[in-house]
Amino acid sequence: MHTRWLHWLMIGCLLVVYAVAPERIEAQTLNASTQASGAVNYYLATNGNDAWSGKLAAPNTANTDGPFATLEAAQAAIRKIRVRGSLPTGGVTVWIRGGSYYRSNTFTLTSQDAGTSTASVTYQAYGNETVHITGGKTVTDFTPVTDPTILNRLPAVAQPNVLQTDLKAQGITDFGQYVTRGSYYPTATAALELFFQDQPMTLARWPNPGSWATITSVPNGANGATIGYAGDEPAQWSNVQDIWLHGFWTWNWADSYVNVTGINTVNRVITTASPYAGTYGYSVGGRFYAQNILEELDQPGNGI
Repeated sequence: MHTRWLHWLMIGCLLVVYAVAPERIEAQTLNASTQASGAVNYYLATNGNDAWSGKLAAPNTANTDGPFATLEAAQAAIRKIRVRGSLPTGGVTVWIRGGSYYRSNTFTLTSQDAGTSTASVTYQAYGNETVHITGGKTVTDFTPVTDPTILNRLPAVAQPNVLQTDLKAQGITDFGQYVTRGSYYPTATAALELFFQDQPMTLARWPNPGSWATITSVPNGANGATIGYAGDEPAQWSNVQDIWLHGFWTWNWADSYVNVTGINTVNRVITTASPYAGTYGYSVGGRFYAQNILEELDQPGNGI
């Protein structure tokens, strides 16, 4: 796949990108332990089967036995050992073969899954193999963007390099939701993210990464809803309802995200949704950028 451009954007259930990869969480080793005599070993592999014993590192030639396919199967096998008696002196190790393990639910370990002072329970990558355990999905089936209403909003440099795919057709229906978050706000679940070659894509923004816009005025005071900006770039944005601002509004150690509700391009004033800029309010000279803007999809690695 070409990597000269890495553009992506989200419009409803339509994901438009120039490259695709799953969201992945690196897990070279889930836990560390050494094997001991008398240990019990289970194996987990992407070509495994939960109906098998889990005692083999690879499927046998008859394909009748081999490693487990899921963490839950290994967990259940270890719990059965505990029901029958105590854990073996050498402990139990679940060796996870290399590959990507896609999950749609949380893997939960409780006190009944714990080891003891003399018998550990370990989940560990097999040898030097690389293990990825991910809640993401691989996105495929990309086609060129042909809708003129989308193309006309894209910068000319990006138009021939953008691809699109239907997420709902691939079973991806929960996109998450952006919410006000940051300094002194409650922790929020992240919205949908796109990764390419293990790197997170950046939402298309103004100014581009490495630069910031500056608050030029606070028409309604520090705790009001409006901030002034310089320049004419926002006049190009046709849909402001899904634009978010990320800023260090007063102090360089306190940042937050706020939603845009309107832009007066004549007076160069942005109106934001409550609760505005958080604890410290807006201050002239504060720095920020606007993101999730289709018209700003103008650099490799950007997206919406």
